[in-house]
Amino acid sequence: MDNNEHTAQAPTPTDSAIAAGGDDNPAAADRWSTLGFTRVDGGGYLTPADLVVFEISDAAARAAMVQTLMHMGEPPRLNVKVGAGEQTFFRLSDPDLAATLKRSVPAGVHVRTGGDTIRLPDTAAWATPASFPATAADLSAITAVEVSRIAKAEMPTAQPLIERTPLTNMSLRGLSAEFRARAVEAKPLLADLCFSGQVTTWYAAPNTGKTLITLNLLVDAVREGRVTGGNVYYINADDGSDGIATKMEILDPLDVHTLVPGFHGFNAAELADKLTKMGVREQSRGVFVIIDTTKKFASLMDKREATAFGTACRQVAMNGGAVLNLAHTTKNPNADGTPRYSGTTDFLEDADAAYTIAKVDSGGEAGERVVEFKCFKQRGPNAETAAYAYDAAPDTSYLARLASVRPVDRDTLDQFKRVEAERADAEVIEIVRECIAEGHNSKMVLGKEAAKRAGVSTRQAFRLVERYTGTDPAQHRWSFSVGDRGIHRFELLPLAA
Repeated sequence: MDNNEHTAQAPTPTDSAIAAGGDDNPAAADRWSTLGFTRVDGGGYLTPADLVVFEISDAAARAAMVQTLMHMGEPPRLNVKVGAGEQTFFRLSDPDLAATLKRSVPAGVHVRTGGDTIRLPDTAAWATPASFPATAADLSAITAVEVSRIAKAEMPTAQPLIERTPLTNMSLRGLSAEFRARAVEAKPLLADLCFSGQVTTWYAAPNTGKTLITLNLLVDAVREGRVTGGNVYYINADDGSDGIATKMEILDPLDVHTLVPGFHGFNAAELADKLTKMGVREQSRGVFVIIDTTKKFASLMDKREATAFGTACRQVAMNGGAVLNLAHTTKNPNADGTPRYSGTTDFLEDADAAYTIAKVDSGGEAGERVVEFKCFKQRGPNAETAAYAYDAAPDTSYLARLASVRPVDRDTLDQFKRVEAERADAEVIEIVRECIAEGHNSKMVLGKEAAKRAGVSTRQAFRLVERYTGTDPAQHRWSFSVGDRGIHRFELLPLAA
């Protein structure tokens, strides 16, 4: 209770006087009637619909009730003694809240609401406002209970504050402004496949072009002002001397740093420690580290090493930098033929974005290779997919190959994939065409006949028939019409020029 509430108590009320509700003093009844109470036969008062009364029977319940009232934010204006107990009065802003309020009070507290008959103390001895409200206006000023205050009352009682624990010294409480100033907005560094403030990993098989595309995008990023060349550290651990020299000839004019294990005191085993210190010393903001390839600095098959290296990369990103790890896929793909990343999941868990890069076997101009990026982990605005083509002719110089890298749009890539799929399906397509030409042109008969002749499963044959069914000769090889009894009749389309 606070200093604004009235605490009233009859000096020596007897149980009989309480039970009678102040029978011997008509003025007492008038006092309670100002609150809307109605005398009932047999003693007691009927509680009005817009009032709730908390009855507290013992000291333990009173302490719990005080906590509840504190959660509600404001004590009532009236609290009275009834024998050995207490009564606390509230107005209800909505009578429907009574049921909710009954669930909110602690054990030992009884809630009396509209329609309940209760005992009320004799107010005859309360002669002054200091001991009891003297006017109807005073009695009417009881605090109303709102919905929000009911919700607060249902909050659990707070536990005592523990000032010190082993974690207290490491708490960042109160430093939100500092961390907001330290945070960097995710902005694209290499196209929309690698962003500032992120740890990104690109997985690809050897000779897929991951380094080539990385350097091509990096050159564009520096020239376009999205990346400051002097803040980039390209760590080359995947080249011979000629390859190192060639890449330095590309990067030196951009002011990009090149680090090679064994030169200028750079030790591969120390990279994780260097990255961690860079973050701790707040030297990461705006820095972009490209690691080619990650397996030269940590075994991604070892859970402990992979976790430690991933944590070091995370330290850079958390302090405003970015790390791009170039890593390898396994020799054996997933069951669906897609590339599978190499290593345990521990390293991957510290990445914000992760892609696999795979060749698209058909497509592009003569001598070109097309590769597709597919995102399989994403915490930011990274693109879901992307594709690039480059000159893959054996006699092409590295600089010419680097200059040949070009993006491939989605529609063009889909066309490349259709060509690739059709090439893989070519033998079975020709068998299906033969079957249709021979009159095996209902769906059930066609699928089974084609499966038998091609040596594939009936399911595979049916799927191929559906895949190449349509009316566009550029994509389809046969069409169908619905004949009698709903039977599909297939007809060959003319071959596209």
